[in-house]
Amino acid sequence: MLVDAIGLKQPGVVACVGAGGKTSLVQSLVAAGLGWPIVVTTTTKMFYRQITHYPLVVIDNFGTGVAQVIQALAKQQQVAWFSRQAGEKVIGIPSDWVDKLAAALPGACILVEADGARHCLIKAPTAQEPVIPVSTMRTVGVVNISALEQPLSPANTHRLELVTHIINKQPGEPITWLDIAKLAVHQQGIFQYARGSKVLLLSGSGDKAARQAAKQIAGYVKAAEVGIDRIVVTSGYGVAMQPSEVYNL
Repeated sequence: MLVDAIGLKQPGVVACVGAGGKTSLVQSLVAAGLGWPIVVTTTTKMFYRQITHYPLVVIDNFGTGVAQVIQALAKQQQVAWFSRQAGEKVIGIPSDWVDKLAAALPGACILVEADGARHCLIKAPTAQEPVIPVSTMRTVGVVNISALEQPLSPANTHRLELVTHIINKQPGEPITWLDIAKLAVHQQGIFQYARGSKVLLLSGSGDKAARQAAKQIAGYVKAAEVGIDRIVVTSGYGVAMQPSEVYNL
């Protein structure tokens, strides 16, 4: 199960960062049930269509919001909390509110999308992101391995200029397993500002080439000794994301 693959053994705050599967990860964890009350939120923005299937609390006041979250969890096992809606998106809650919420609900799992990627497969963060709550017990960094062999471009790479700087490549060059590994281990890569234990999740896996690339990435990340506990390779999207391989580092 996905919850076991990423090592969720107790409730707490889980921050999801990176590109190419964060929302699927959250949706699949919620669908799995986890065994604890679940609160879904973001410290940035999400598309409204991505969260309509959750019971929603949309309010920009901490005291009232946490009261409504607690009330909702008394009726069902999951709820999503956002401060307001802005067009097609919902705006998340401040990271310190997540910390206060975790203190108020110590038995809940709080799943936080902590940065955006504009539907790209890989990314590098700016100096202002990700926005990871202090109370985060596990940071899951997502990279979509189906980016392999695609040419670097704005269509598949968020913050293209930052990514090309980290991996020392030019737009148009093909994305390799080494590029993905570098984005995982670099100080300004997807785990920038990570808190708690770190898990690298390689989404979109399927064919033999992707599985071989995942093995190479695991070897590189292990040798880098940057504190990433495990690498989880997954297939499927939406609520159907499932682990296919796990590398304990």
